[in-house]
Amino acid sequence: MMAMDATLQIRMNGELKAQVEELYRNLGTSFAEAVRVFAQQSLREGGMPFRPTLKTWDEMTRDEIHGKLLRSQEDIQMGRVYSQEDLDTRMRERFSHGTDPAV
Repeated sequence: MMAMDATLQIRMNGELKAQVEELYRNLGTSFAEAVRVFAQQSLREGGMPFRPTLKTWDEMTRDEIHGKLLRSQEDIQMGRVYSQEDLDTRMRERFSHGTDPAV
């Protein structure tokens, strides 16, 4: 398992922080864990692990939402979904020859 020996500090709106912490708590995890997953997925993808968009779900058309859901379903069917343990293993293997011992 990777050592957790670094701290990341970010500034954000207090209400946003409270809402996102509650969201992840309700999902059975933490905001901090979500940020760690984001970081690992970013390395795996070689960039942001999602397509940034300015549209909210409420602003998207039915076809746009359907397209996103189909792509997600295709990822699942093609096995492009990994457990946290699998991701940790893949990251260690992928970056074990690099200079950053934390990855």
